[in-house]
Amino acid sequence: MPEPIELYEETPHAGLSRRDFLKGAVVTGVAAGSIGGGLTSLDGWAGLRPTKLAEAVIFPDPTLCIGCLTCEVICSRVHEEQGLSNVPRIRIFNDSTIEVDPEILENYPNRGQFRQQPCLQCPTAECLYVCPVNAFQVEPESGARFIREDICVSCGRCANACPYPTYDESEATSQDVFGQVTRISYDPELDTFTKCDLCYWREEGPACVERCPVNIRIQQGIIESDTMCLDMPRSDMQTWIQLREFQTFPSSPAPQVEAS
Repeated sequence: MPEPIELYEETPHAGLSRRDFLKGAVVTGVAAGSIGGGLTSLDGWAGLRPTKLAEAVIFPDPTLCIGCLTCEVICSRVHEEQGLSNVPRIRIFNDSTIEVDPEILENYPNRGQFRQQPCLQCPTAECLYVCPVNAFQVEPESGARFIREDICVSCGRCANACPYPTYDESEATSQDVFGQVTRISYDPELDTFTKCDLCYWREEGPACVERCPVNIRIQQGIIESDTMCLDMPRSDMQTWIQLREFQTFPSSPAPQVEAS
């Protein structure tokens, strides 16, 4: 199991952390137009290439979601325990187009209609290539795309590069507002960007998948379902394409995938 991230202690200048030093350099460079020339636009960027696939990907089934926000809460908690941003890496939105599964209607009547929007762990990971300080990395064992928050200089290029928007935050079930528009979020308290990292340091895997009450009841046989509310299939190309199409066209029904 990979060790949790250790925050940098380096201080290139007295009273100035390495992150602050890099942030100042990047901000100055961006203002001068000297950093990242062309990287903010991916058109014609020859450096894009497939990278190590994530071992798995969070594949949601909105027809099973009850909007309880357990996934958001536990996501915040386990990351905060690691000294990371407590901004949830998965967001739940109200969505009146969802046709709720009959099992959910029977077991959880009148809960509403919801859609989960996590990171897709993209094979080409456009966000990875636009970071000017190498804060955006691929965890070597799990393949999870994650942000080293101790290195991030909050330039926002990764969030701008992410091709998958979220619903407007006015539709967020929690009503929390982070200014999020893609699958990468900004934490104003820690002044860092962050995203789903599949909780790669946890032997149990992503906390949201483990703690989802619908998942638990499916596993206990209380709710009958061929899929999980939050599933964890292997992140092969076929699964990723299904997830991409599903997340790109919100009105489409949830495709059926089998966890490996």
